[in-house]
Amino acid sequence: MIEWAMRLAPLIFIFAIGFPALADDEAKPQIFGAHHGYLFEVTEERNRRDIEMVMLQPPPEPKKQLKEVIFNEKLSREFQQQYEYRFGQSQAEQVFNTVARSDEYTYYTGRNVTVQEYQKYQREFAEYMGRRLTEYHVDNWVKNDPDLRPVYEFKDRVSNLDVQMRKGYKLKWKYNFAGPNMDIRLENPYDVTCKVRVEMNGIISSPEELIYTLGYPVNKKVTVTAVHRQMDGVYQLVGTRRISRNLSTSLTASTDTKERGPTVKQDLILIGFAWTE
Repeated sequence: MIEWAMRLAPLIFIFAIGFPALADDEAKPQIFGAHHGYLFEVTEERNRRDIEMVMLQPPPEPKKQLKEVIFNEKLSREFQQQYEYRFGQSQAEQVFNTVARSDEYTYYTGRNVTVQEYQKYQREFAEYMGRRLTEYHVDNWVKNDPDLRPVYEFKDRVSNLDVQMRKGYKLKWKYNFAGPNMDIRLENPYDVTCKVRVEMNGIISSPEELIYTLGYPVNKKVTVTAVHRQMDGVYQLVGTRRISRNLSTSLTASTDTKERGPTVKQDLILIGFAWTE
């Protein structure tokens, strides 16, 4: 037994040493340095600058305030235009038409109305704003509901009409149920504002007032607008110049060409400054 053990000892030693060596030889790459991240030449790396790009997640959208949900830019601009139609084209005219603490005051180039009548005009404008807000948000709800969307599409076809007349010219007609009123606008390549506003007493009624507007932006700061109220026979020319981001000045010239109507025959020239946020 001792003799056989002495004969097998070299074989056991060879197997013990040989197998790990063979395993290491198989694990080693055939070419020295062919590991991931190893380089054969560092000359190009000396002047190279590697910048790691980190992909960030997009920031969450800021939560809108309640007033931004109720009133947006489109509605605010529409209310401002409607206020100008009812109470004056420029802020100087709007201030001039503001009620005073007296029994009566001058309104729209000379018409005398009482405080109660002016409050009625303000209440009617507030009622219009309420109807328009309701109409706008109901339209958004109906438009986003797949079952009710055909109703919105029908209303949109009834109240809006676009007619392509020739290259660069388009006639747009819009009916506002909340007014009620109609707007007819001619779009043109010269940036000239050509618009007709038809004011009505009811959804289906004869026109109460026809207002023609023709405006042109002379430059980025100066705008000239001409307004004609057909029923009243009033002609107005309004020039507006923006002095700064918040400050602007206006010059309004107005004349009445009719003896009859809600206004009296009177000429006015108003100069005013306005501050807007």
